[in-house]
Amino acid sequence: MTTQDLANVIATESGLTTIQADKALSALATNVANALRNNEEVYLAGIGTFTTSRIPSKMEGSSIASGSTTLETTRVPHFEPGKELLNAIR
Repeated sequence: MTTQDLANVIATESGLTTIQADKALSALATNVANALRNNEEVYLAGIGTFTTSRIPSKMEGSSIASGSTTLETTRVPHFEPGKELLNAIR
């Protein structure tokens, strides 16, 4: 299912126009990203929780000729599905 498919379903089921549903989805994605950027947890009841995980720095490569480089610490998004979503797909 694409974003447009989801916007169409939301529009049909909620009485919104497709443009309004698309804007709502865009706002959701933007605000989830902003919250994660600020180290906030995003909990959507019935769906799940978005968080960030920290990947520590590490050395890469061991060849004497090329040397080794350090990969810096980074954060990646993580999604933990909620109980209702898990039960719906089982």
